[in-house]
Amino acid sequence: MTALFELREKLKNFYGAHEVILRPIIKFLVVFVSLILIKSNIGYMELLNMWFMMLALSVISAFLPWNVVTVILAADIVANIFSVSVELGGLILLISLILFLLFFRFSPKQGALLVFIPLAFFLKIPYAIPVVVGLLWAPYAIIPVVFGTVIYFIIYVVSENTALLTRMSNGNISSASVNSIINMLSNNNEMVLMIIAFVITILVVYFIKRMSVDNAWTIAIFSGGILEFVIVLVGSLMLKTDTSLVEIIIGSVISIIISFIIHFFVFSVDYSRTEHTQFEDDEYYYYVKAVPKINVTAPEMNVKRINAQRRKKNPSKKIK
Repeated sequence: MTALFELREKLKNFYGAHEVILRPIIKFLVVFVSLILIKSNIGYMELLNMWFMMLALSVISAFLPWNVVTVILAADIVANIFSVSVELGGLILLISLILFLLFFRFSPKQGALLVFIPLAFFLKIPYAIPVVVGLLWAPYAIIPVVFGTVIYFIIYVVSENTALLTRMSNGNISSASVNSIINMLSNNNEMVLMIIAFVITILVVYFIKRMSVDNAWTIAIFSGGILEFVIVLVGSLMLKTDTSLVEIIIGSVISIIISFIIHFFVFSVDYSRTEHTQFEDDEYYYYVKAVPKINVTAPEMNVKRINAQRRKKNPSKKIK
């Protein structure tokens, strides 16, 4: 176990020493993968989906704040939809504007979540979202989680109706066709179920991990994973969604594993050395529980050079 803690400290030290280089690289990779997924699902505009354009947008986004990156990706989505249906593109633009206005009003510092949440859905690990968010953020992070989920399902519904949009692009557009896609978005039971499950799980994980009990984070991870599994399973049966039982089980297990990895890097404490103390001032008595962090200093390798040549004797010194 000590070796794992030493590895953790080495990784933290490496990231801290090279953060200026690593952050743009990570952002570039996230944006580039996101653009590839957008292209594979709703890549209707040829100009935006050229590899040169995608690389250029990724390079530019690597040096921009996350909030600006989310706007760029949202503009890419809207532009792709506009290229086949002006009506539907206008609707998606209106929805995006409302979402962004609410987002920048209530939780402007969580721009990265708007990018990572649709990405998690595309990578088939959406069930890790609420547990991780509940561990790392406060309840206000529910706002970008909900918006990111809506953005994913907009892409999903549009991509599932490619044939209909293709007919629109060939001039066979009708208000009934646009209304059918609008109804698919507004009456999407799976989207509603995911939002409900995510919101409840985030709140439960957040409040449990803040409790003053031993292994609070571990209890929060297992509670959140099991609760989310039950909500999605029961909701899928009641709402008759297409979510499979195997997918729910695998997703829940993966979410718990990812949460424990984050737990290891973010919140490692030694409950066996817990200390309790109390003190007072003129107005209050204070009862404090102090749990020490597990900090292992990475061993440093010192290389000692040994000179094989013997020192020459000083001829001026003679033995008397």
